[in-house]
Amino acid sequence: MAVSAWRIEQWPVREQPEELLAELYAARALLHAEATPDDPRLPLADDIAALRHLPGNEDGVVLVARDPAGVIAGFSSCGWEDIPGLNHVLWTDVAVLPDARRHGLGSLLLGESVAVAEHRGLRLMMGRSRANVPSGEAFCRRFGAEQAMVGRENRLDLRAVDRDLVARWVADGPARAPGYRLEFVAGRTPAELMDRVAEVFNVMNTAPRENMDISDVAVTPELVRSTEDARLAVGDQLWAYYAVEQSTGRFVGLTNITIRPGTPDRVHVGDTGVHAAHRGHALGKWLKAAITKRILAELPEVRWVITWNAGSNDAMLGINDQLGFRTAAVSTTWQIATDRLRSGLGTAAGAR
Repeated sequence: MAVSAWRIEQWPVREQPEELLAELYAARALLHAEATPDDPRLPLADDIAALRHLPGNEDGVVLVARDPAGVIAGFSSCGWEDIPGLNHVLWTDVAVLPDARRHGLGSLLLGESVAVAEHRGLRLMMGRSRANVPSGEAFCRRFGAEQAMVGRENRLDLRAVDRDLVARWVADGPARAPGYRLEFVAGRTPAELMDRVAEVFNVMNTAPRENMDISDVAVTPELVRSTEDARLAVGDQLWAYYAVEQSTGRFVGLTNITIRPGTPDRVHVGDTGVHAAHRGHALGKWLKAAITKRILAELPEVRWVITWNAGSNDAMLGINDQLGFRTAAVSTTWQIATDRLRSGLGTAAGAR
């Protein structure tokens, strides 16, 4: 099919009508079956709720390609974050349905995505591919993108977890880390803890970024609250453990999870880290074991604990491997300067 046969629509991500969201949800079924065939999908209602309650610092547009019959053949989700350290990046997810591939639609959608980045003055474009869908990597390499990070999605099967090991790590925590304790928070962070919670989130700036062209993010109480409120608004449950230095009351480590009602058999780990000055006391093991023990005790329907780690994060991977996490998927983050990608694509598309 000639490139000119495709009709491209652009929708602000927050303003997509429910009819369009239902169409996109149906279209994504084929892509889900290709990339993650063994995983359940979030219900459509959950997808819609998440879009209707995006944090205030996140925004984007969706580019939808239709064939001459008006059927969705592909799309590109373009997102940006108004946060220093990340506010130069357009995250781009180009997807073409199987029957529409090899007709230039991916290139067309990528060119339209570049126009979005140009219009917003974003100098860098990033996207991800999965190892089990090699066409994604080939597409990124074709346009000169560079490999920025290789990550692993790791999963812990709670049906097979070593409960004695979990209990031992929890019991050993106070002995291996004298002068520290753990504090559990469920749901919205209490106001009296917010400053300490925001401060400890900044430890994630020490996590490996490999070659990603991004900078440290200064986590503020306002940023934490905005993110929490967005998740709670869609019905997610939030759990967190914090490692506390007892002499100062300072939060020096954390781990947190999200429990999504639409997929009750799994929880997703958000951030886990310990401040550099407080490492060497097995606080990471204590935190991971404490939240695992709590999941086992209070969420019997959960089978999978799912986390994501940079492939170079040896310290965290070591803890996860000992606990029983196993790699379920490998993904690569790709990046390319917007102007370089434009040069590779040729003539600019219409301003977006």
